[in-house]
Amino acid sequence: MTEQNAQPQPLKTIADPACGTGGFFLAVYDCISDPQSFILNKEQKLFLKNSTYYGNEIVAAARRLALMNMFLHNIGDIDAETFILPTDSLVADTGLRVDYVLTNPPFGKKSSMTFTNEEGEQEKDDLTYNRQDFWATTSNKQLNFVQHIRTMLKTTGKASVVVPDNVLFEGGAGEIVRKKLLETTDLHTIL
Repeated sequence: MTEQNAQPQPLKTIADPACGTGGFFLAVYDCISDPQSFILNKEQKLFLKNSTYYGNEIVAAARRLALMNMFLHNIGDIDAETFILPTDSLVADTGLRVDYVLTNPPFGKKSSMTFTNEEGEQEKDDLTYNRQDFWATTSNKQLNFVQHIRTMLKTTGKASVVVPDNVLFEGGAGEIVRKKLLETTDLHTIL
């Protein structure tokens, strides 16, 4: 394994701040539990089952499917606290620091919130996250996720993130985030 490899290892924590139905979690489970990759001892098996994963999913149906997928793969306990929260992961830094972040955040230029106005009609409004730990304030979802992911990582943490073409090469906030990533992280590849 090379230094830049983001292959998850036993006894390491993994987060997906927009986990959908849990696809990355299931892929990690399959990789780590495969006897051709690792021979796990009892402690490693328990950690893989109960302490490896941390996720958020704000779409209720997708979150239910993620929890069901995890349970069907013997990850977590039906009576235990869930590790996939229904909250918006971008709202604040929870203090969680993980070894790996693997994610494919939702595509779309802007974050928005739907609300009912005084006339009882539904309206959408751009949602901007104003966090002290972000380099740039923007309503661009992908840039906000990239900034949040950097916050979630331990100092030795690694991330693999799928974002749309050119997100980090746009002017304004995209340029700020790209420059800060290059200055403050060991950025391996932008594809």
